[in-house]
Amino acid sequence: MATAQNQTGNFTRRDKLVEYELAAQKKWDEAHVYERNAPEDGKGPEHFMVTFAIPYMNGMLHLGHAFSLTKAEFAVRYQSLKGKNALFPFGFHCTGMPIQAAAGNLKRELAHAMESEDETSDPESSDQGQQTSGESSRPLVLVHGDGLLLGAVASLERKAVGIFHSKKSKTKAKTGGLSQIEILKSMGIPDEEIPKFCEPQHWLEYFPPLGKRDLKRFGVAVDWRRSFITTDANPFFDAFVQWQFRHLKAGNRLAFGNRPTIYSIRDGQPCADHDRASGEGVNPQEYTLIKMGVRAVKPEWNTGDNKVFFVAATLRPETMYGQTNCFVLPTAEYGVFQMNNGEAFICSYRSALNMVMQELGPKTKNEDGEDCPVQLSTVKGSDLLGTPLSAPLAKYSTVYALPLLTISMGKGTGIVTSVPADAPDDYAALKDWKTRQNWRDQYGVKEEWCVPFEVVPIIRIEDMPEWGDEAASYLCESMKIDSHKQKDKLTEAKKLCYNKGFYQGKMIIGPYAGKTVQEAKPLVRKDLIDAGLAIKYYEPEGLVVSRSGDECVVAYCDQWYIRYGEEEWKNNVLDHVQHHFETYNPSSLNQQISAIDWLKNWACSRNFGLGTRLPWDKRWVIESLSDSTIYMAYYTIAHLLQGGVLDGSGDHPLGIDAEQITDDVFDYIFDLASEPPADCAISRESLDKLKREFNYWYPMSLRCSGKDLIPNHLTMCLYSHAAIWEDRPDLWPQAFFTNGHVMVDDEKMSKSRGNFLTLDQACGEFSADATRLALADAGDGLENANFKRKTANDSILSLTTFDNWATEVMTSSEELAKERDGEYTFVDKCFANELNRLIQEADAGYSKMMMRDALKAGWFDMQNLRDQYRVLTDGSMHRHLLRRYIEVQALVMVPITPHFCEHIWSDILHKEGLVVQQSWPVADAPFNESLSRQYNMLQSNLREFRLELQKHMQPKKKAPAPVPPTDAVIYVTKEYKPFQQTCLKVLSEVELDENNEPVDKKFMGNFFKDHPLIKELSKQEKGMAMKFAPFHMQTEVKTKGKAALALTLPFDETRMIEDQKGLIKKQLGLPGEVEVRDAAEDSAVDKNNRRATGAPGRAVIVFYAKEVTE
Repeated sequence: MATAQNQTGNFTRRDKLVEYELAAQKKWDEAHVYERNAPEDGKGPEHFMVTFAIPYMNGMLHLGHAFSLTKAEFAVRYQSLKGKNALFPFGFHCTGMPIQAAAGNLKRELAHAMESEDETSDPESSDQGQQTSGESSRPLVLVHGDGLLLGAVASLERKAVGIFHSKKSKTKAKTGGLSQIEILKSMGIPDEEIPKFCEPQHWLEYFPPLGKRDLKRFGVAVDWRRSFITTDANPFFDAFVQWQFRHLKAGNRLAFGNRPTIYSIRDGQPCADHDRASGEGVNPQEYTLIKMGVRAVKPEWNTGDNKVFFVAATLRPETMYGQTNCFVLPTAEYGVFQMNNGEAFICSYRSALNMVMQELGPKTKNEDGEDCPVQLSTVKGSDLLGTPLSAPLAKYSTVYALPLLTISMGKGTGIVTSVPADAPDDYAALKDWKTRQNWRDQYGVKEEWCVPFEVVPIIRIEDMPEWGDEAASYLCESMKIDSHKQKDKLTEAKKLCYNKGFYQGKMIIGPYAGKTVQEAKPLVRKDLIDAGLAIKYYEPEGLVVSRSGDECVVAYCDQWYIRYGEEEWKNNVLDHVQHHFETYNPSSLNQQISAIDWLKNWACSRNFGLGTRLPWDKRWVIESLSDSTIYMAYYTIAHLLQGGVLDGSGDHPLGIDAEQITDDVFDYIFDLASEPPADCAISRESLDKLKREFNYWYPMSLRCSGKDLIPNHLTMCLYSHAAIWEDRPDLWPQAFFTNGHVMVDDEKMSKSRGNFLTLDQACGEFSADATRLALADAGDGLENANFKRKTANDSILSLTTFDNWATEVMTSSEELAKERDGEYTFVDKCFANELNRLIQEADAGYSKMMMRDALKAGWFDMQNLRDQYRVLTDGSMHRHLLRRYIEVQALVMVPITPHFCEHIWSDILHKEGLVVQQSWPVADAPFNESLSRQYNMLQSNLREFRLELQKHMQPKKKAPAPVPPTDAVIYVTKEYKPFQQTCLKVLSEVELDENNEPVDKKFMGNFFKDHPLIKELSKQEKGMAMKFAPFHMQTEVKTKGKAALALTLPFDETRMIEDQKGLIKKQLGLPGEVEVRDAAEDSAVDKNNRRATGAPGRAVIVFYAKEVTE
């Protein structure tokens, strides 16, 4: 997309900002300004440590990362201005399956592409002149363990380059969407480099340095000495994670068992949230698999001696007494699958795959060597219609398969058992087949399959007698549902029927008649399973796709898991979050509390992938969410162990090797032991230095991340801190800030839409500071934010315009000649007062993590204030106030545009030191609310006066052109009208929220009109009151708060306007006089009685032309 700059080919303004950025970053690097250490004596300024959820290094950092990390970036710079020793460390996450999966995908793509290349090439020509000594003429990509067979990579690199622009259809068919090759190419990776990414280790070496490069270009205030990568590629971090897990095991926080788990068949192991391309937060859903025996097996099903069953997955086994039929999707493809115990099931392939992974049937291998069910035959849904079935617990000995056109093959088995008494969908569908002859004819449905079958009552809802014993029938009739195709109505009816039936219903059939449905459900289920009529069955509760590209299933897996949700542990975390924790908005708090309560046993081990091996069983790798819950503590000491080398392979500042750091050493460093181990080879001085860093920086002051991490990572972070430092809640995290996802130009960011921006691209297109400003303006809170390219481009203009203006103010002789010294005028005082107000508002915005509010006050409103001041003084501004304004502007914008502010501070103001090391500006006088109201009233009056002047000069039809006015009378209303005073008294009782809006949005109907004082008004006054009240709330109270409900002003309005008559006259361009009068007095000038429309604080002006005499 073209920008405002490149449409004209002029990048001068942007390039100027980039120059400032490079200059500022050079100064910061030379001064080591962001390298923060614990004081030697352990004392010093208050600490502030902010962390960001470390990004995963399977690609370049993009605008989504940038948006979330700016919350931490803006916060750490603000807290530094407020005098705290503020630290922002930053690491890079490499653990888990994403990199391994991407490397595996690339291997497969290159293998397929090269095989295809070989198949289409001439065998003879490929042997002539192509082969060198010791090389094969047909290099194949062979996978062995975690890498390519030695010798294959070099051959692959030579040949692969030529295939990147061809033969992609086969690759896309294998992977769907963009291929891994295309993804890497889209990141700007050269063709000859791509084959190296077949090795997972190459990703760890390639992307983290680029991430660091891009973040430095973005200008983050990071102490890079503390950076690291995860996995056993970093022996220091590897030792840290092993220490953490030994503690968890010792504290009985871990367990081992065989559990139903979301599983990737392609990866051959469980697929946790971080391993998923889609489906985060999806868990196994438990069903009861109902076995409906087939009474007439067709030979073409190839079932042999197996007993054959239709199988339906249900969540309501207690309703099986009411079965009248089952449903299939006529257009779908079903399979007949071999199961255990000489049985064959008819169902969807997807569900059969889940079943065999749960050991309900034998497995075989597909053409890709992956586990799959043994399929005896394939059958169309239409060929299953009319199949006679024996349904467990049903009243009818034989029921039949009927069509249902709304079945989803992506959920359940594709077979739906029908209970029309309790399921509105089933009732509507059965009724359709019973009453619609034309439908039966279309699908070949015979009358005897459906017409004789009546609803079988099974549940009675005693407090809903009108529903009778057939809730579904009642709801369909009352809601006028006359077809099973009415999805929306049926969804509503199903919800009503389920909630009432399950929670308030009682069984009226079977051995558990009289019991509540909730009591009967597990009993009926157990009976069915014990009798061999049903099976326990799981599948994902929603679609889950692994990063390797396969749809995940539920499988039983041996796993180590963390026992999140254990009652005492959970309650400790809940108490901390509810009483000693900050989330910055109620919605985040509610979601965090729900996640703490919801999170249960979490599989923490994998068979393979990148990461740390489980210390007591090296067969297992610790998964990516589990090794990243307390690494914030590792930040406190990383610089002293690794010295800024990401994998810890460089010089070690304290001379400590990873092998020397035992669990006892970590216990001492992290304040879990009062003395170091006696046999420790590390000096006491070094150990105390490490311990001092931890004790100074912990607890973590703030953690920032996207809202998607609330249900997993952030909750695990709280649990893990509470486990490791069980008796030290003072060391647990103090605050989390979570935000929504960022869109670009009102659309989800994606390569296909052409609006995907890497961080490097954004900085290149807009500059770092313009990007940062647009991100600050994108939004706060949990709602999705919107990065606007126009805002970024406008920011280039506004920043450079301010730069030019400030330069002129400080250096131009013409500008300097206009400036004043001496006593402050009324406008000067107002400007100084409003500047103090905006300092306070920006301060409040930053402190509450409302960065958009901080930007509004600290940039947009300050720019407007300067422009208003310039207009009101006709360019003759006070010299001292101008310099203070520029200084304040530079300081309050340091968190958002630090490079630009560094330029203003040093190059324009010529101040000593670095602006990023300065203090937050303080008000030079207490904010004067009365003066602010006078200023706002003056501004408001001037706007209204200008509009009235335009109206006065508007030509009227068939009338001579208006004579320009020479004079004016301003009418001041000193008191509200009686009915208005009544309104203000009533409105003062209305509760306002933080935005000065009524908490009760319907206050006019719910409160105002029925108030006793309003009822005392005359009919005419009531009508006027009903207009005045909402107007006053929206126009006055919205901006001034409760102060706008006072019956009188806190200052003499007449005197204020009298004092500013000269300014008003000049602003309106009147050559004559401006007179101020009481609106209550008679006036010959105001022929239309316009003064009657005024109110306190809202003067009325009347213009007229007076003949000028000599």
